[in-house]
Amino acid sequence: MWWIQYGLKNDRKQGGCSKELYFELTKKNYRTKLWRWGRKQIGRKELTVSERLAVWSLVERFRLETFSSHDAVKYYALMTGMSRNSFSKAINGLIGKGVIKLVKEAEEGKAFESLERGGRRHFLFVGLAYEFGKAGRERATNQALYLGERARKEAQEIGRG
Repeated sequence: MWWIQYGLKNDRKQGGCSKELYFELTKKNYRTKLWRWGRKQIGRKELTVSERLAVWSLVERFRLETFSSHDAVKYYALMTGMSRNSFSKAINGLIGKGVIKLVKEAEEGKAFESLERGGRRHFLFVGLAYEFGKAGRERATNQALYLGERARKEAQEIGRG
């Protein structure tokens, strides 16, 4: 998968993932972070009800192996109880609002503006890698704060002695 690369910066506007982060993720810990991202998206006021259902179905079918959701649009439509056309409109709305990106395996580096037929399609979640990396950044920050507090206390004890 060309969207999983070494040295890729995990920011909020990106749909891919760095290999470094990808290898840190385990099947055990990624689902909670995935659904945290999903709940944030579903809670966005500018999304229509059908777009929210589309986000739910895409998150439900996310695969860590490909760092994407890649089932057929017809399957997602059946999963949500929508027609294929309604689900396609919801997907195009999500792409337009920057919630997801549509890529194809065969066309490296190209993100599509709307839903297109043909080829193996993957829906990438914009900002998901950032959300996954956030837990690691928070852990590092907390550890630095703890070590700084500990060093301050040790310095106070030495100053008293």
